[in-house]
Amino acid sequence: MKNLLTILVFVSFSTCVFAQGRMVINNGGFVVIDNSAFIVLQNPNANALTTAGTGGNIVSEDETDVIKWEIGISTGIYTIPWTTASGVRIPLVINKTSTGTGANAEFILSTYETSDMNVPYPSAVTNMNYNTVNHSLFVADRFWHINALSYTAKPNVTLSIAYDPNPNEIGGTNTIIESNLLAQRFNTGVSHWEAPLLFGINNAPADRVDNIIVPAADFYEDWILVDRTNPLPVTLTSFDADCNGGEVELTWTTSSEINNDYFVVEKSYDAVNFFDLVTIHGNGNSNVTNHYSTYDTNPSNGTTYYRLKQVDFDGGESYHQIISTSCNTNGFEVENLTLNNNTLSFNVSTNIGEVLNVYFYDYRGRLIKSQAEYVVEGNNTIEINNLNLSPSIYMLSIIGEKNSYSTKLLGK
Repeated sequence: MKNLLTILVFVSFSTCVFAQGRMVINNGGFVVIDNSAFIVLQNPNANALTTAGTGGNIVSEDETDVIKWEIGISTGIYTIPWTTASGVRIPLVINKTSTGTGANAEFILSTYETSDMNVPYPSAVTNMNYNTVNHSLFVADRFWHINALSYTAKPNVTLSIAYDPNPNEIGGTNTIIESNLLAQRFNTGVSHWEAPLLFGINNAPADRVDNIIVPAADFYEDWILVDRTNPLPVTLTSFDADCNGGEVELTWTTSSEINNDYFVVEKSYDAVNFFDLVTIHGNGNSNVTNHYSTYDTNPSNGTTYYRLKQVDFDGGESYHQIISTSCNTNGFEVENLTLNNNTLSFNVSTNIGEVLNVYFYDYRGRLIKSQAEYVVEGNNTIEINNLNLSPSIYMLSIIGEKNSYSTKLLGK
């Protein structure tokens, strides 16, 4: 017989070592690794672990419940059919693009869900800090352990990490915009998560971060998915740009600040190339709400883009989201935004009558409500009712015949 195992039913590995030339999990079968057990795959070929039929599932849910794959100097695309304890498939794909050095070297692989504060930590991780502040609430509640063990020179790899999009991992008390998720790794040499060094391309529609290109020098063993706008030493609750008498008024609000030296408002005409517009001093360390404002006295006749850069006392930099506005003579202004008691209200000032399409999204970009509003010349009050909101971040987008407006809102 061929050295082949096809798993058709639920199997639990609790104390054994499993070694097999090929392992095929068929038609929804489950392999559960438990009690610090491990599966050993002694075949370095990518087909040593495959799925068939309707697919297969391997559940780890502990750093020490591992797959030990003796890949050595082979290259190829290796897929781990990880599945959460609740049955959500979160496959890990490792494209090993160089051999590395170590014919008998192996990959040690596991993954597990954590609490909202990302505990327990993996054994090599000492903190979830940025500038001494714990930023677990900006991190998906799961670790991925991807250790190239026994390589004297590690290989280059490109990873694709899938995640559970449900509230137990990226919701709850976390503050995460799913479309911002990128990969980050813990540098055991200096014992901290390196920022702004982030990896990958967000693929929120598929619940993955793809194209995580990891050169050998950056190949450390513990990985997370983090909101790319964080970890931040400043908690920003709003950033808006509004036309006001032919100028653009830029306003932003923070609910807390840590070691915040100053902000730089940057401007662009194409949302790609930005230049400094103005520098505004921050409030250092603060646990109260702070409001900031400045003006762009020379806006473009078309759409102008702005972003906010925040700089620490030690020179560290972080960027917040890009916003845009247009102060054309046929434009409209949005003012007095209020989101309270499941009702969003705001004023629209315009010098023409037109239909505005109003869209309200959640933090994952899912449409909650939309409506068309006809506005007349002058001031107009618009309300969106019965939103049934929870504390989270939301997005408002207003599309007119010639101009548009968007902003982020904090639900209470």
